[in-house]
Amino acid sequence: MKYIFCLALLAGLMTGLTSARAKGLNAVDSVGVEKVGGKIFIIHKVNQGQTMFAVVRQYGTTIHALREANPGMSDQIQSGQTIRVPYTPKVTKKEAKKEDKKEEKKELVKAEVKETKPVADTPSVATSTSAPSASSTAALPANGIHKVEPGQTLYRVAVKYGVLMADLRKWNNLTDDNLKDGQELIVSEKGAEKAAAPAATPPPAKVATTVVKDSVKAKTVVPEKVVKPVEEVAPPKVVKSKKKSESGLAEVIETDESTSKFLGLHRTAPIGSLVEVLNEYNQEKIIVRIIGRIPDTSVNDDIVIKLSSRAFEKVSPNSKRFRAVVSYLE
Repeated sequence: MKYIFCLALLAGLMTGLTSARAKGLNAVDSVGVEKVGGKIFIIHKVNQGQTMFAVVRQYGTTIHALREANPGMSDQIQSGQTIRVPYTPKVTKKEAKKEDKKEEKKELVKAEVKETKPVADTPSVATSTSAPSASSTAALPANGIHKVEPGQTLYRVAVKYGVLMADLRKWNNLTDDNLKDGQELIVSEKGAEKAAAPAATPPPAKVATTVVKDSVKAKTVVPEKVVKPVEEVAPPKVVKSKKKSESGLAEVIETDESTSKFLGLHRTAPIGSLVEVLNEYNQEKIIVRIIGRIPDTSVNDDIVIKLSSRAFEKVSPNSKRFRAVVSYLE
């Protein structure tokens, strides 16, 4: 009996698998299968982080078919939400490309109809290229500019403001549908007109002119500076003088007055001039100032210079006379 029961159970499982394969149903992440009005729907439970585009890719269907199967469903599906997914048989890559091209052509035709006819006259068609209803769209910004949020796509921006993706591409000169975070997009015709309008040129600034009367001009005339001629200063005359040297005896001036200055008497040296006196015995030198003349007497015939007591002690402290060489400028 156990053997017969196992065979029956195995046969039932094989029959169920064969039936599912024959119908071509995809049971991945699905809760069950539902048949409504002759159409087959897979009941799918949304996984965490899963988007509508991920569900469409998983089951090989379209966003339009997914919206028709779930009327009133928001594009922002939530984790744990249960949705209907229409069953569609697998198609080849060529057929999928053909479907994409058809969708693009429909969107272009819709955009051309919108440009040539008023919006009120165009019938609303529930297709993937039509703009969403006004009840589900957000209010347009005052300046007609939208700043792209993180993870936001061109399709979501079109749905948010109820405009066509073709219009967004045209207004913003987009070559593809890739957007960057923080990118600014024009989302209305007014915004496009403002961007196209040339910047208004500011009016030319008025130049204030003031009229000055002749009398005022006369008062404000700056007097010319009088340049005095520079007097030429004659270069100092260079007096060429000769150095004169004499040799003879030197002795002290006999006087009762004492002085600490180096003074001397000479026959021809200019009074007030400085004279160099050299002691030939000990080679001592001093400079004295001539204050007078040596008396012209026979006693002084051999005397070449007389010195004050202080000067004499400096060059000849141990004698009353010494042999001296006197030098001065004539």
